Amino acid sequence: MSSPTSFANGELRVTPDRTLRLSVFEPEEVRGEAVTIVFIPGFKGFKDWGGWPWFCSMICKAGFRVVSMNPTMCGVGPSLDEFDEPKKFSRQTLTHDLEDLNALFHSEWIPAANPVVLLGHSRGGIVAALGSAREQNRSGSDEVVDLRGVITLGTPHDLMRLSQDELDLWKKTGYREIVNARTGEVLKQEISVLEDYIANTENYDPVRALASSGIPFLGIHGTEDPAVGTESLDHLFAGCSHPLSRRELIEGAGHTFGMAHPHQGGHEHAETAIALITAWLGEVIQR
Repeated sequence: MSSPTSFANGELRVTPDRTLRLSVFEPEEVRGEAVTIVFIPGFKGFKDWGGWPWFCSMICKAGFRVVSMNPTMCGVGPSLDEFDEPKKFSRQTLTHDLEDLNALFHSEWIPAANPVVLLGHSRGGIVAALGSAREQNRSGSDEVVDLRGVITLGTPHDLMRLSQDELDLWKKTGYREIVNARTGEVLKQEISVLEDYIANTENYDPVRALASSGIPFLGIHGTEDPAVGTESLDHLFAGCSHPLSRRELIEGAGHTFGMAHPHQGGHEHAETAIALITAWLGEVIQR
């Protein structure tokens, strides 16, 4: 393994009022030629949460360039580790996230000649799946990204996994309360988020997206994930026909694979996930 020789934070203006914040991990020996792994965090997650910088740096050590991103509407702004943009969080939709991903694809942060693999945790895996299908469907365009694969970590097969009572309360009050377990802060989602999901249910289907993209898919899930059951991985994998697609269960792992915030060092479950990812990338990417 090589080691990262550079790490940088950057910004990309997506719209006048939306800024994509990112970190770039560059490998030592193949700088400028490495495959780019785009990491997308999950709901209430952000690129600098707990073990994610360590996780991305470990993938970089295996010779891959990693770009980790904070979606523009995720609620974590200039502070990088606090929900200092709660109004944006309250309005975040998958359409916003896909706009962010498209802007990143066609920016200076993704070298045009580099193959790309999308890696998403939880909700971020849904964004990765949907983004892969959209990009593959642009096959007639000269601006198509050389997308080689999708990796998900603890990803649900459906974004809106709420009971009817929860949905009814959301509609009645006009918002949904979300508690930040780490800080106790109460965040909100506006009713527009639910309305957007209802209007785009078919377009927001990661199972359908993965099946239609036709590219290799690696799904990783913990057997003890309290947030997303392993049946979601079964659903995500069901329509994947590429011979290099694979599903992996990590025994005893939870939703964040043993990582915590603030970062408390590596964990065997996260290390297992990293080993699975880098081995699979070695098969998928011809280097």
